[in-house]
Amino acid sequence: MNSSANNSSVIAKILALTLLLLSLIAQVAAQTREKEQTLENLRDIEVVVKYGRVDGQQEEWQANLLQRLEDRARQRLWEAGVPISQSMDKAGVPGRPRVVFTVTLNRATDNAPPVLVTVQAYQRVRLWRDSAKELELATWTQSGVGGPMVTEKMVLDVFNGEVAEFLKSYSAANPAPSQQVPTKTIADTPARLNDAPNTFDGLNSTGVFVSVREDLFNAQPTGLQKFIQEAAETRLKEAGIKIIRYTNESEQAGHAHLYLWIKLSPPNVQTWDPPIGVESTFSQWIRLVRDPKKHTDAVTWKSQDSGPFAKTDNGSLVVTNEAVLDVVNRQLDEFIQAFKGANSPPQKAQIRVPE
Repeated sequence: MNSSANNSSVIAKILALTLLLLSLIAQVAAQTREKEQTLENLRDIEVVVKYGRVDGQQEEWQANLLQRLEDRARQRLWEAGVPISQSMDKAGVPGRPRVVFTVTLNRATDNAPPVLVTVQAYQRVRLWRDSAKELELATWTQSGVGGPMVTEKMVLDVFNGEVAEFLKSYSAANPAPSQQVPTKTIADTPARLNDAPNTFDGLNSTGVFVSVREDLFNAQPTGLQKFIQEAAETRLKEAGIKIIRYTNESEQAGHAHLYLWIKLSPPNVQTWDPPIGVESTFSQWIRLVRDPKKHTDAVTWKSQDSGPFAKTDNGSLVVTNEAVLDVVNRQLDEFIQAFKGANSPPQKAQIRVPE
C-alpha cells in the first residue's frame, strides 16, 4: 500500500516537473519570437562596429580591425537582402535604427572570456506604461564568446557567428516576399527623442527574479537561490519599493522586473569568469515607435559586479551564501539609489520667518 502511494507521488512529481519544463520552454520560445518580431520591417539600418574593452598591447592585425569587421558585416547583411543604410557618416542619424557590434578582447582571462562579441539592434521605442517617454533601446541582443586566447582567427570566427545569428533572426521576422503575409505599412514618422528620459519615473514597484547559473561544476551553496530571493525582496521592501506579486500589479507597473543573474565558478578551474559574478538588469515593456502594435520587454537599467571566494578555516576556497549576498547587496543598493532618485517626493521650500 505504501509502495503504491510512493510510486503515485513520484509519478505526480515527475509530471509536475515535466509540465513546468514545458511551460518554461514555451515562455522562452515566446520571448524569442517577440524579440524577432521587433526586427520586422526594420529599414535603413546603420551598421556600427566598436570596441568594448581591449587590454594588453595592440598587435599588428588589430590596426584596422574595426573597419575590416564593419566592411564584413555590411557585405554579409547586404548580400542577405537586409536594407542597411548606405551613409558613411560615423556620427549617425539620431533616431535611425542601428545594429551595433561590440568587440571585447581580454588577454587577462581570469575574470572574462578572451573574445566577446555582442550584437544589439537599437531603435526608437516608448515605454508601454508611459508613451511620453521615448528613447532608443536595444530590442534584440545576442552574444558569443571564444578562446582560449585572443587571436585574429578567433575574433573573426566569433564575429562571423554573431552576424549569422542576427541574419537568422532578421530572416525569421522578414521572410522571402513569396512567404510574406500582406501587412499595412506603418510610417516611421520623425519624432524628437527626449533628452535622456528617466525610465524609473512614476514607478513604485517591481518584480524580482533571481537566477543562479552554474558552470559545468557544482559550485552552488545549499539553498542559495531561495536565500538570495528572500534577502533581495526584504532589502527592496525596506527601501520602500513594493514587490509585485500578481498579474494586475505587473500590468500597472508596465511589467517592470529586476533580474539578478548570478554566475558562480568553482575554485581551481579556468572558467573565464570571476568566482562570483552578478549581472543586474531592469526590464520594462516597450512599444516600437514605428509600429505601436509590437511590444516586448527591454532593458532600461543594468549593472554588474563580482566578488572573490571565501575561505574556510583550513584555507580552502569556497563560495558561500554570505559572499554571494555581499555582491548582490552592492547591486541592490545601486538599483535602489537609481529607483528612489527618480521617485523622491519634491522637497518643500523652506520659508524663513522674519525675526
